[in-house]
Parts: sequence; structure tokens; C-alpha cells
Amino acid sequence: MTGRSERAAAATAALRDVLEHVDADAVVQRMESVLRHTPEYVRSARDCGASALRAALRRHAGLLLHWMVRGTPPDSYVLSEMYEQARECAAAGQPLDGGLLLHHRAASAFWDAVLGLAAEEERRHLADWTDQGRRHLDSYLGMVTRMFTQAYADQADLPSAQGDRRARTLFERLCAHLPLTVEDQERAARLGFDPTPPYVPFVVLLDTSAPAERAELAARLRTAGALAFVEDARVTGLTGLAFDWSSFMADRRLLLAQDPATGRTGLQTAVDNLRLLVVVASRSHRRGHVRAEDFLPQLLLARSPELADAVTRRVFGPLAGGDHGELTATLACLAENQFDSASTTAALHLHRNTLLYRIKQIEKLTGLDLQRHGDRALVWLAVLWAQVSSRPAGSRSVRTHWLSTASSGADPTGTFTSESEQR
Repeated sequence: MTGRSERAAAATAALRDVLEHVDADAVVQRMESVLRHTPEYVRSARDCGASALRAALRRHAGLLLHWMVRGTPPDSYVLSEMYEQARECAAAGQPLDGGLLLHHRAASAFWDAVLGLAAEEERRHLADWTDQGRRHLDSYLGMVTRMFTQAYADQADLPSAQGDRRARTLFERLCAHLPLTVEDQERAARLGFDPTPPYVPFVVLLDTSAPAERAELAARLRTAGALAFVEDARVTGLTGLAFDWSSFMADRRLLLAQDPATGRTGLQTAVDNLRLLVVVASRSHRRGHVRAEDFLPQLLLARSPELADAVTRRVFGPLAGGDHGELTATLACLAENQFDSASTTAALHLHRNTLLYRIKQIEKLTGLDLQRHGDRALVWLAVLWAQVSSRPAGSRSVRTHWLSTASSGADPTGTFTSESEQR
């Protein structure tokens, strides 16, 4: 064995000795802290669920560590599982480039996490073996890339995927007022959808569903005559006037938002409004058939998130910081109980005098007069916005981008992000 070969063998043995003691769960925690704010991670967590994504990261980290320590690459069974997971991502409408970018970022975060968890003496050695570790990572990424590319290509050939693409293309052309071409007529004929207006737009959310379930629901709707396609965590589309939803509504997880029949003019606006309605209704834990009339105050707030945040700052801003948690909770409870003292004391298990004392403290700190209808309305709106945005009452929120993401087709149950959090 040459001197270079001996040094390489010694480096490999030392690398394996260090990695053998690395805790894969600790590696994943560090990876998540880096990845959780990236758009690719957020989207994957929406489509597949945060727990499923965390489990996938744990599995990949374990496979990599095993390969580096034992010198054994993933076997055919593992690769088969990876292929099926990639097919699910494709069925959920996740873009291939986004998935691959997430894997590349995860690989970089993996090595940084390994370095961060190593002892100081081990870290110095690992720095010398970075090239060797990177070679393992590159080989693993090459394997993942080939598996995902093949899975996406195979998924695209499925009749359900072809139907989903046809439905989305025809839907977008109808919303854009583009003249229907021969190709559009052919798409409609293949889908069994009558492209003649009027249309009844709809957005459906299937609670806690897997990507494959959403794809199956869209396919069933198309079979029944609807123009339906998967849109992140939702199924969106159009039906005719006589479409029967009864068999679909038997699923108690289903949340359906519909608009009255309309022509092509105003169709895009109607669908955007339904997307927003689904966001609001899902945050209120509603299921079944929902109407905009049931959520008018929430929709007004969601349409003006900057003003809603301003109301929240006016009401709860003076209570932020310091030791005012009890006052914040008391003010929110008052609003939820229509400012009725008896109901509020019962809900908070307080003596009436304690509640009156807290109200005086709240009024002193905020400048609000809780006997005035105008000030009560502000408090009620601030608490309502906390419920709609899934933020604790009084939490810091500068500006949300939820309205734009809801209108563009993003997941309705995604997390609100404020500018302060992004910074």
C-alpha cells in the first residue's frame, strides 16, 4: 500500500470513528433550524406535513451516516421507498426543481450539523476530511436526483396527471379570457367538461389529506364532470349548474367553498375570493359547505392585513413586553364573551373584583375605554384577527403576505410570516 493510500485509509477510518458517535436526531434538529425558513421547506411541510418531512430528513440523515460509517450505500428496498415518495411529491404538484433544491440545501445543512455536533478535537479532523465527506454527499445527491427525475417522469405519464394538467391549462385560459382554441375544445372533450358558460367556481380543502388523496379527489371530480385540478393542499376548479356534490360531501374532512354561477368575466376574482374563504374557514375549524356570508368580518380583515395588524398594535401593543400576559389574556377573553363580566369571570375562574381591577389596568395602559362601543369594536377586531391569522392575541405582527399567497394558490393552512420574522 502506498503512502497516499495508507493516509486515505487512515482518514476514512478516523472519519468513520467520529461519525459513528453522531446522534442522527440531533443532526436533524440542526438541519431543521437552518431549513425551516426556506421556501422549499415551507412548501414541502405544507404538502406533506411537518412531521412527515421531519421523518424524511431523519431517514436521509440516517442513510447518509450509515453509508459514511459502514461504507454501505442504500439498498434497492430503500431506493424503492425513495421512488414512491418522489411520486407522491409529483402527484401533489410540487415542482421537481424545488424538491431537488431542498435536497441540496439539506445536504449542506447535514454536513454543517455534523461539524457543529463534533467535539473541538474531532471538528479539526473533520475539517481535514471535508472533501471526503462531500464526495459521499455528492454521490447521495446524485442518487436522489436520478430517483426523483425518474419518478417525476413516470408520474407525468399517468392518466390522472395528464388529466390534472389538462384541467389546469383549460381553467387558466378560461380565467384569462383567452379565446378557446381547437386544442382547448379537445382538452374539454377529453375531460368530459362543457366549456360553455356559466360556470360554478369552487375550492375544496380535504383536511389532513395526503398528496395522493388530493390527486384521487381531483380525478373523481373530473370523472363526475367537473374541471378540477390539485393546487397545493386544495382542489380547485369549475362545475356546471347541475353538478351533484352529495357523494363527495359524505367525507366529513371536506371543506367546500362555492360561488354563484358566473361567466368568464369576474371568474378569476371569484376563484381568488374562494381561496381566501377556504383559508379563513379552515382556520375556524369549519368543515362542510361554507359561505362567504358566514365569515364577512374575517374576510374584511384578511383583505386588509396591514390595517388588521394596525388594529392589533393599537389594542395589544401597549400590553406587549413586561409582565402583562394576564392582562392580554383577560382582554381577549372579554372580547370572546361579548364583554360580559359574569361570563368572563367564569371562563377565567376569577373573582369579579379581580376582573374589575384588571380592566382598570388595561384601560390605564392602553388608553381604551371598554365601556365605549368604538373601543370594544377595536378589541373585538384585534381578537378576531388573532384567530384568523392563528397568532396569539397580542403577538408581534408587522405585515403578513397571506393574502397574496392565498390568491396565488398557496396552501391555505400555511403559517403567516411577518416582515419582522423574515428579517
